[in-house]
Amino acid sequence: MVESANMVARAKYGITAVRYAGTQMVEAMMGLFDATQRQWDLRPSPTRVSEVVDRLVEGDTIISLFPDDEGGLEPGPEVKVDVLPEGTETLALAEEAPGRSIKDLPRF
Repeated sequence: MVESANMVARAKYGITAVRYAGTQMVEAMMGLFDATQRQWDLRPSPTRVSEVVDRLVEGDTIISLFPDDEGGLEPGPEVKVDVLPEGTETLALAEEAPGRSIKDLPRF
Protein backbone atom coordinates (compact mmCIF):
# COMPACT_ATOMS: atom_id res chain seq x y z
CA MET A 1 0.00 0.00 0.00
CA VAL A 2 3.00 2.33 0.08
CA GLU A 3 2.67 2.78 -3.69
CA SER A 4 -1.03 3.62 -3.31
CA ALA A 5 -0.29 6.18 -0.57
CA ASN A 6 2.40 7.75 -2.76
CA MET A 7 -0.05 7.99 -5.69
CA VAL A 8 -2.60 9.78 -3.50
CA ALA A 9 0.07 12.17 -2.18
CA ARG A 10 0.99 13.16 -5.78
CA ALA A 11 -2.58 13.66 -6.91
CA LYS A 12 -3.66 17.09 -8.03
CA TYR A 13 -7.10 16.21 -9.32
CA GLY A 14 -9.77 13.68 -8.47
CA ILE A 15 -12.64 12.27 -10.54
CA THR A 16 -15.78 11.25 -8.65
CA ALA A 17 -18.26 10.48 -11.46
CA VAL A 18 -18.58 10.22 -15.24
CA ARG A 19 -21.20 11.05 -17.88
CA TYR A 20 -21.83 9.09 -21.05
CA ALA A 21 -23.58 9.92 -24.32
CA GLY A 22 -24.55 6.47 -25.49
CA THR A 23 -21.46 4.34 -24.97
CA GLN A 24 -18.93 7.19 -25.17
CA MET A 25 -17.72 9.01 -22.06
CA VAL A 26 -18.18 12.75 -22.57
CA GLU A 27 -17.59 14.34 -19.16
CA ALA A 28 -16.04 13.64 -15.78
CA MET A 29 -16.85 15.27 -12.46
CA MET A 30 -13.35 16.54 -11.65
CA GLY A 31 -12.00 18.80 -8.92
CA LEU A 32 -8.71 20.03 -7.51
CA PHE A 33 -7.79 17.68 -4.69
CA ASP A 34 -5.50 18.38 -1.71
CA ALA A 35 -4.21 14.89 -0.99
CA THR A 36 -2.32 15.89 2.14
CA GLN A 37 -5.54 17.15 3.75
CA ARG A 38 -7.78 14.70 1.85
CA GLN A 39 -10.13 17.51 0.96
CA TRP A 40 -11.13 19.58 -2.05
CA ASP A 41 -9.32 22.80 -2.92
CA LEU A 42 -11.80 23.21 -5.77
CA ARG A 43 -14.95 21.10 -5.63
CA PRO A 44 -15.67 18.77 -8.58
CA SER A 45 -17.52 20.17 -11.56
CA PRO A 46 -18.43 18.73 -14.97
CA THR A 47 -15.31 18.68 -17.16
CA ARG A 48 -15.17 17.58 -20.81
CA VAL A 49 -13.13 14.42 -21.40
CA SER A 50 -10.89 16.38 -23.80
CA GLU A 51 -9.98 18.77 -20.94
CA VAL A 52 -9.16 15.84 -18.64
CA VAL A 53 -6.98 14.33 -21.40
CA ASP A 54 -5.19 17.70 -21.76
CA ARG A 55 -4.40 17.72 -18.00
CA LEU A 56 -3.02 14.18 -18.24
CA VAL A 57 -0.91 15.01 -21.30
CA GLU A 58 0.48 18.04 -19.44
CA GLY A 59 1.67 15.65 -16.71
CA ASP A 60 -0.93 16.24 -14.00
CA THR A 61 -1.82 13.32 -11.77
CA ILE A 62 -5.53 12.52 -11.63
CA ILE A 63 -6.96 9.79 -9.41
CA SER A 64 -10.34 8.13 -9.22
CA LEU A 65 -12.36 8.62 -6.04
CA PHE A 66 -14.94 5.95 -5.25
CA PRO A 67 -17.78 6.28 -2.70
CA ASP A 68 -17.09 4.44 0.55
CA ASP A 69 -19.50 2.89 3.08
CA GLU A 70 -19.38 5.97 5.34
CA GLY A 71 -20.49 8.42 2.65
CA GLY A 72 -16.96 9.68 1.96
CA LEU A 73 -14.59 9.11 -0.91
CA GLU A 74 -11.93 6.43 -1.13
CA PRO A 75 -8.93 7.07 -3.42
CA GLY A 76 -8.73 4.61 -6.28
CA PRO A 77 -6.27 4.07 -9.13
CA GLU A 78 -4.83 6.83 -11.29
CA VAL A 79 -6.70 7.89 -14.39
CA LYS A 80 -4.96 7.51 -17.76
CA VAL A 81 -5.68 8.27 -21.41
CA ASP A 82 -7.02 5.35 -23.41
CA VAL A 83 -7.43 5.35 -27.18
CA LEU A 84 -10.40 3.48 -28.61
CA PRO A 85 -10.00 1.39 -31.80
CA GLU A 86 -11.43 4.20 -33.96
CA GLY A 87 -8.85 6.63 -32.52
CA THR A 88 -11.07 8.49 -30.02
CA GLU A 89 -9.34 9.44 -26.77
CA THR A 90 -11.17 8.47 -23.60
CA LEU A 91 -10.33 7.76 -19.97
CA ALA A 92 -9.46 4.53 -18.18
CA LEU A 93 -7.89 3.54 -14.87
CA ALA A 94 -4.22 2.59 -14.75
CA GLU A 95 -5.15 -0.49 -12.70
CA GLU A 96 -8.54 -2.16 -12.68
CA ALA A 97 -9.92 -4.56 -10.10
CA PRO A 98 -13.44 -5.95 -9.70
CA GLY A 99 -15.75 -3.05 -8.90
CA ARG A 100 -12.97 -0.56 -9.56
CA SER A 101 -13.05 0.30 -13.26
CA ILE A 102 -13.86 3.69 -14.74
CA LYS A 103 -17.34 2.34 -15.55
CA ASP A 104 -17.93 1.64 -11.84
CA LEU A 105 -17.75 5.34 -10.93
CA PRO A 106 -21.14 6.93 -10.29
CA ARG A 107 -22.93 8.56 -13.24
CA PHE A 108 -24.12 12.14 -13.27
